[in-house]
Parts: sequence; structure tokens; C-alpha cells
Amino acid sequence: MRVEEAAPAFKCLSTLGLTAPRRGVRNAIAVALVHRSYYYENQDSLPGITQVSLDALNRLGDAFLQKLAAVESYRNTADPTSATMSKDVARIVSTFPAWTTGQEWLRKSAALSIGLNRKNLTPKITAALCRQIIGVLCLEGEEEVAKRLLQDHLISQRREMESSISDPKTVLYEVLGSDAVTFEYEQEGPDHDLVFRAAVTDKRHRIGQGSGRSKKAAAQHAALDFLQRHAPQIFTARNETATRRRPAQEIPAPGAHSQTVSQVQRFFSLPDTSRPLLSQALVHSSWAYENRIQLASCQQQDYQVLAYLGSRVLIYEHLLATARNAVVDPLDKFEFNTLPNEVYNAAFEQAGLASGLLLGAGQRSLGIPVEVGADVLQAVIGAISAAGEFQGTLADRWPTEWAKVWQLAVPSAPRPVDPTTRLQRAASAMKLHVTYEDRASGPDHARKFTAVAVLDSGPLGVHFRVEGTPVAGKTPAKHSASLAVLSVLDRLADGSPARSFDGANERDRSLARILLAQQAFVLDSAPVPTQRWVGSRLFGLHLASDASELLKWAIGVDELLGLDLPLQPGSHLRDAFRKAVEKPTDPDNTLNTALARAIDTLEQVEAPEDLTQAHIQQLVQLCDVYRCLGADDSDISLPDLADEWRILHRGRLKTTTPPPAAQLSGRDRAVLDAALSTLTSSGGEISAEFLSAKPLHLRFRSTQPPSRGVMEDFCTLWSRASRTAIVKAAEHGIDVIVTTPNVPNHPGPIAEAVMAALRPSPEPYRAAVADLLHDLKNQLVAARLASSQSAESRTARLQQQLTASRHLDEAHALALRLRAATSMLTPAESESVELGSFLRHYAGVVLTRLPPSISLSVPEARSAVHVAMDARSLTATLDNLVSNAIEALRDGGAITMAWTADEYEAVVEIADNGPGLPPDVTAALNTGKRVRSTKSGGNGLGLLGVCSLLARAGGHLSPAPTASGTAWLITLPLTTPTTSEPA
Repeated sequence: MRVEEAAPAFKCLSTLGLTAPRRGVRNAIAVALVHRSYYYENQDSLPGITQVSLDALNRLGDAFLQKLAAVESYRNTADPTSATMSKDVARIVSTFPAWTTGQEWLRKSAALSIGLNRKNLTPKITAALCRQIIGVLCLEGEEEVAKRLLQDHLISQRREMESSISDPKTVLYEVLGSDAVTFEYEQEGPDHDLVFRAAVTDKRHRIGQGSGRSKKAAAQHAALDFLQRHAPQIFTARNETATRRRPAQEIPAPGAHSQTVSQVQRFFSLPDTSRPLLSQALVHSSWAYENRIQLASCQQQDYQVLAYLGSRVLIYEHLLATARNAVVDPLDKFEFNTLPNEVYNAAFEQAGLASGLLLGAGQRSLGIPVEVGADVLQAVIGAISAAGEFQGTLADRWPTEWAKVWQLAVPSAPRPVDPTTRLQRAASAMKLHVTYEDRASGPDHARKFTAVAVLDSGPLGVHFRVEGTPVAGKTPAKHSASLAVLSVLDRLADGSPARSFDGANERDRSLARILLAQQAFVLDSAPVPTQRWVGSRLFGLHLASDASELLKWAIGVDELLGLDLPLQPGSHLRDAFRKAVEKPTDPDNTLNTALARAIDTLEQVEAPEDLTQAHIQQLVQLCDVYRCLGADDSDISLPDLADEWRILHRGRLKTTTPPPAAQLSGRDRAVLDAALSTLTSSGGEISAEFLSAKPLHLRFRSTQPPSRGVMEDFCTLWSRASRTAIVKAAEHGIDVIVTTPNVPNHPGPIAEAVMAALRPSPEPYRAAVADLLHDLKNQLVAARLASSQSAESRTARLQQQLTASRHLDEAHALALRLRAATSMLTPAESESVELGSFLRHYAGVVLTRLPPSISLSVPEARSAVHVAMDARSLTATLDNLVSNAIEALRDGGAITMAWTADEYEAVVEIADNGPGLPPDVTAALNTGKRVRSTKSGGNGLGLLGVCSLLARAGGHLSPAPTASGTAWLITLPLTTPTTSEPA
């Protein structure tokens, strides 16, 4: 994106104080105006931008907004509480997207994809862009400009909050009395779309009315309507009493409290007026209760409000440091997790705040819990920020005396996971039960703890104990025992497991065999979340990017396990390796882009006589590539393939060197065949030279090669056909390099499973596209042939023209079907969607187009989960299945949508009570064959396209057993852990 295109944004920001930004700031703002849709379309021309940088800016902008919202609530509320502040922040943040849609400068300056309408951007898009702008301003030290940018939104929300009542029903009871009013309710609409209507009447027969999705919401709206109509003075009175808080005084507490206040004041060079705030930050609720009279006389309260304020400040400071680190040292993925209480408590102890904390007598006898220490640290930060009028970042004025406190509370790098948590995560994936036992030894002043990790495997019938080393403290002891197990897992993950345990002690060797056997059993029993195992470096799946390393690892596992553990790997074990090995055949969408261009070109052909051989050759090339990807051809040895070439191209092909005894997969064979055919198509003599066996390097040359452009187009397309073959255009020909791992002569069961996974699997969707391309090519050939033949009469000529025109029309119809079938497989966006809210919105859209005879149940959100699929792709997936269900329910019926999720993946069920899934469809999906459509004009690509689309996101589609009708299960991996909060 050019900086000049961001002129409206610079003009707006200049009015807010960013008058003469240096070039680096201007470039950064231009980057912030790039929407991810534009980034995906122009990655090659945007080398300075990554998805990580955009994510970091977005998260940072959101953290600043939440911090500013907390400050706004704190400053403008007479008696704030943590609950009221939380509500205020939620309101300001939730209304922010709608406010951004009114920022004209943002729409004009944004870099957007071609498909987005600049004048009608969604709140989600404008909010993301605005957060990115705020993130840049914060990174560049322009927080004041960011504040001014948000000022209009904050002021409008403040006015709205001042003129509203959070609980109208309670206020109504306070004004008139609960006995003086009567509520009546009605409901209307179907069960999945109920609307409640409420009417409230007082003894004077005055009425207020309201509606909502629940009785509670309807009652609140009715109460608010009553107050606005019949008691408007209530709002004026409430606004007049919302004065600023009265000035507090420092609490005259014991010397340690006053000394701690003085120390913090001195460290941060704060004025004396800050002492009451610092004093409040050190007041626990237990002390506040026991000394409530003294607290009231000082106009004071406990630390809870300051703790909430400080939590927002610390999260922002943490994100600011993390984002700066991500800019300096880019990561593959921007990850940010709020720090646990244990970290904040450690910072509390490091700061020496415990002596100044005011605790009640009972709480003092129990000590300071971790949660209290964490809250006090955050409260002190809130007090320091408020005392400094929330100016700038705390990093600019942080004292050297508290340098270690900053390192704990505001780390710039991700916090490492402790050994016990690491082991629990790995054990959970392996379905291995781990418990701990501990014992103490030594005198009280030098007590040591020794922990034992107890591993239980029900399937193997094994109970194994691993002892750690004696250390001070129970938690470190657990970490020591966990490390002993993790060290074995780490050695199993690296190199050859058999060699890693040569000469190892018997405990480690036995543990290694148990862990491997447990992992193999789990993998062979049922499908597992592959990315979880890859992330945990379990059973070699993390080595899948290097076929040779993976196969070497599998051979080592077979050696280490031996014959006393008779594993019989089935399809699940093979498929686990296959899912880890398989990568998108066409990650940059080269094939579909080439197909779309070919269709565009064809649609511009208006007369049969305008068809050229180039049109047909382009489709033939694409058809061959797609058919190669959809085929399951058998392997062949290179010498046998060379003999076939000599027969097929007799008199035109010569081999300059004997072929090595290499084995080729069917897909690699197709690549070599295509390279040879491309050169022979232009005439001339062809030579094949075998340059090396490992890797296999073949050089094809022609005395009359095609043009350089034709060969480069060939190499671009066919490089997507095989993960093991590299195709390069060279002087007078084409080079093909095939890299395959060394295969053992007598592989064990694990090596066999890996070898099966490394074999290219056919893609039914590609085969179906190839069939359509073949039909399309035939229609073009027929149209061209009919238009080029000589005619004996004018009538015959007109007849030929009619025939040619019909073939061209049929070709255009096929092209349209191809475009529709492949449109869903355009490059996916990387953004995830929150599943519960997405499905509720999607169901609402579907309801608008359902026939009256079909009902739809709306899924409820029981938790908030984000699935690793963008909204466009998930919509395309659901549209296909729901459309099939509507088609099946010709006489009416019901469609149900439901979903569930665990920690790593979500499953969406789409079911109907129609006639059920035809047996041939189930059989075709189970065997990976093309699904024959039963619809008029259908091409059978719908379900195959859905399967392919889900596979790209790491998910899959499967029919679910049901007593009647049809049920589909969509499984998708999650991008973030499941939370218990409602969506």
C-alpha cells in the first residue's frame, strides 16, 4: 500500500495532534490501514507486513481501548465498584465497532480486497482497522493522539450511561413500591424464535410496555418505558447526584503501612496528594470490615476498584511490551495470554508490599493467599497510574529499584510452561493418567521434598513410578519428577529412539517403551487432534515435514519396541501420520487461479470460430493436473517407465544414460510423463538424461522445445501435483528432481504405517473437477470442429453453425458450473470465528429463506470457542449441507443444528428428518470416490468441495448414524482453548 493512499487518515490524525510524523510513523500507519483481506491478495507485494504484525496491532489497540474505558469509568463515577467499572468497560468496548463505521477517513484510507465495498464496510472490519491504528500510535509513543481519537466515542457513551438506568425494574419498585405495580406477559412466535411482551401498570392505570427475547428483558424494557413516560424527573435527579467522589485521606495505620506508602511514592516520584490512593491500594476487605468506621471517616474503601483498574493497565503494558518484541523478533504466530495470579503474586513479593498490607485479624492468621498478593500488586499499579493522571506508559517512569518486578509483571517474551503443566498436557493427549506422591525428609529448617510421578495405563495394564530428586518445596519436587518423565519424552521425539536409549538405564528404557506403546495404542484406537500431538512432539508427528526424518524415527521405534509388544496398526494409526504429513497440494491456490483465468477467457469467446487450439490446450493441461491429483495410480520402477517411453516415442526419444533402479509413485510418474509429452508436442528429437539417483534427477531436452512461457506455465502447474517432485524450466527443456526417503527392506509395523502415509492419496474433488474439464474440452473440440468443416450448401453451413453454437453454449454452461463448484476453494482467510455466535447468526439468516413447512432449531452457545476457519469458508460449508437438507425435505420437516467442543476441537451437527442419505453417497464418501449427484443439473462436487475445504482447515466431514433422516458431523480444530464464558 502506498503512503499517499492513506492521506485521509493522516489528515484526521493531524487534527488530533499528529502534525508532522516522521517517515517511520507514516509507514507504520499505512501498514495499520491494511485489512487482512488485502494482505492475502497482495502478500508478495507487501514484504514488510505479516499476519503476526496485524494481529499484534489489533490486540494492542483493543487493550488500550479497554484501559481507556476503565480510566473513563473510574474518573466519571461518584462511587465506582469493580462490578460497575466492568460493566462500563464492556459497554464501551461492545459499542466501539458501530462507532468506527461512522469514521469516513477510515473507510477512505483502508487497503481492502477487491470484493469489499468501501462505502458499506461491516463494523467488524472498521473496528479491526481502527484498533490497528490505535496499536501503531501506542507503539510509536503517541498515546495522547490515540486518546483524542477515541474521545468522541467515550463522550457519547458517557452521556448515554448518565441518561440511562442499568436496572429500571428495581428503580420502579423503589419509586412506587413493589405492591403498587403489576406486570403481565405474553409470548409469540415459534419455539426457536420466541418474543416476550411485557406491560406494567400502576394503581393509577398508567402503562409502560416493552419486549425482549426473555421475560426478564421484556420486563426491564417495560419498566424503562414507564419511567420515561410517567417519571422523567428520576433521570434528572440521578444525574444531579452523580458528582465526583469526595477527596479521600491517607489511612492513619501502623508504621509499616505508612513506610510502604512512602517507599512507593519515592520510587515513582509521586506528589503527596497520591498518598491516599497508595494507602487505599494496601487495604484488604477484611481490614476494611473490621475498621469500617475509621475507613468511612477517611472517605476510603478497600483495594478492589484500584485492583480492577490496575489489571487493565498491566494487561495493556504487557501487550505493549509483547507487541514491541514481536516487531523486533517476528514470530510465526502472535500469542498472548494474561499472566496467572502466581506471577503477579511473585511480583508482589518481589516489590516488598506484604509488610504494608492491612489485613483483618482472621485473615492475618491465615497468611496472604496468592490471589490477594496478585490483587494488591494490581491495585498498587492502579494507584500509581491514577496518581500520575494515566499519562504515557509506566515503562517510561519505572524505577530501577523495581526492575525485577517489571520483568515479572510485564514480560516481553512468552512465559515458559512449567514442567508439570507440560507433562499433564502430554499425558492428556496420550490418555495416560498421572498422579503424584511426595515425602519429606530432613530437619524443619532444611526440609527436602521428593515427588514420585505415578503413570497409569489402563490399556497396557501398566503402573509405573518415576522419582524426582530431593528439592526444597513440594511444587519444585513435582516439577523435578515431571522433568524426569519429560526428558524421556524429549529423547523419544529427537532423532532415532533406538539409538537415543542405547546404554540408557533400565528405568528410562522401560519408560520409553511404555510411553511409545501407549501412544501407539491411542493413535490406533481412534482419530486424535493431530495438531495437538504435533505441538506436544508425540509419536513423531512433529517430524512430518521431513519424510526421511519421520521414516528414520519410525524404524527406530520398531527397533526399540521389539516383538514383545505386538502392535497391529490399523487405519487410525496410518491416518494420524497421513494427516500430519499431508499439506495442501496447492497452498498458494495456483491451480484454482489458473482454472479461474481459463474460465474467464472462455466466457469471453462469443463465437465458435473464435476458439483456438490454445484454449483447448490450456484446458487439457489443467485436466491432466487435476486428474493426476485425483488418481490412485500404482507405483512403477524407473527402468520399466523408461522402456514404456521408448515404445511410445519410438524414433524420437533417446536416453543418454541408463536409468537407476528407482521406484516412483503414480503421481511422480504422471509428472515425468507430462514433462516428456510437453516437449514432444512441439516436434523435434527428445533426449532423457538420468543425472543422479538420490535424489532422482532427470533432464529432458528437445531440439525444438516449446516457448519459454509455455514451459514455465507447465512447471508452475505441475509443481503442485507432487510434494516430492520439483519441476524446473531449463535451456531447451525441463528438469525434474524427485526426492524420496530411504525405504527399509523389512519394515516394522510403525514404519509400514509411515510409508503408507507418505504415499500420495487421491483427492476425489480434483478427480471430479477433471471430469468436468474433460467434458468442457470435448464440447470446445466439437464446437471448433463443427465451425471449421466445409459445407456443401448454405443450409448445411447454417446447420453446422447451429451445431457449433450449441456446443459452445454447453461449454459455457459447464464453465459456469465449474466456477460455482470451485469458488469456495479460493484462498481462505486466516481469521477464526467464535462458533456459538456465528451459528446463531447463521441460523437467523437461514430462517429468512426457509419454506414455511420446514423448521430450524437454533443452537445455543454453552461456551466461547474459536474454530480455525474463516467465516466465508464456514458459511460455504454450512450452506451446502443445509441446502441439501432443504432439498430432501420437499414435503416439510425439521432441520437441527447443534454443536459441542472440548479443549482442542469442536463438532457441529447438521441433521434433518428427511428420507435419509442414499447408500451410494455414504459408500462414495467412505471410499473417497466421486459422489454422483441426484439433483437436476448437479455435478456431485458439493460434498467433495466441503470435504476439501474442511481438510484445508484441519477438519473433516463425516455422516453420523441416525435412526431416520440424515446427520452430518463437521469437526474443526480450535484456535484457542475453550472458555466457560457464554458467547
